[in-house]
Amino acid sequence: MTPTVYGNLPSTRARRVLLLLEELGVEYDLKTLDFAKAEHRSSSYVEEHHPFAKVPAYEDGDLKIFESRAICRYLANKHSSPLGPPSSPEALAAFEQAASVEYAYFEPSVSTLGFELIFKKMLSLGETDQGIVAQHKAQLVQVLDYYEKVLEKQDYLAGQNYSLVDLFHIPWIGFITHRLQLPELIDSRKNVTAWWQRVSDRKASKVIAERLAQLQH
Repeated sequence: MTPTVYGNLPSTRARRVLLLLEELGVEYDLKTLDFAKAEHRSSSYVEEHHPFAKVPAYEDGDLKIFESRAICRYLANKHSSPLGPPSSPEALAAFEQAASVEYAYFEPSVSTLGFELIFKKMLSLGETDQGIVAQHKAQLVQVLDYYEKVLEKQDYLAGQNYSLVDLFHIPWIGFITHRLQLPELIDSRKNVTAWWQRVSDRKASKVIAERLAQLQH
């Protein structure tokens, strides 16, 4: 049975799962949910797939999973992918440390900037709070400065090999450069720029980027 991803291409978190499925060469169906029609808030979707009315959700036979990172870890483990958490204690520590930075500092700063600068007005939820923007932009700068130092010594965020940690960042880096229109945050850091070139040059990254571009045009 072909697994199903519930979400849509514009969703940064859903794209994480799609990126990994492309990396793994796994066939899948994308069940596109129309946010404008609040399909992700329907009682059937909430009851059957995601109790918090978010995307993505994943269905593989009798197994149902929600949350992008959990889905990706499951897929990496199921397919014995080297992109998943490594087995040695030292490498695992480096992986989990990098994953924690992404989860606790990187994504919250970018997603909050996205809400304040783009989605707040779009959803008629009020005016941009410049204080919150300044706070989270400063946190994002701090994270990117840290990444610049990390990538001075290694090619990828968790070590010398591409991993889920790098993949988790891909949709959000594109969001920074294109939706937030802050490419200088990446371009001004040579090691981050080189890393971004490496990860965006991967075949899976190009496939998903092309599909997104076609959808937006």
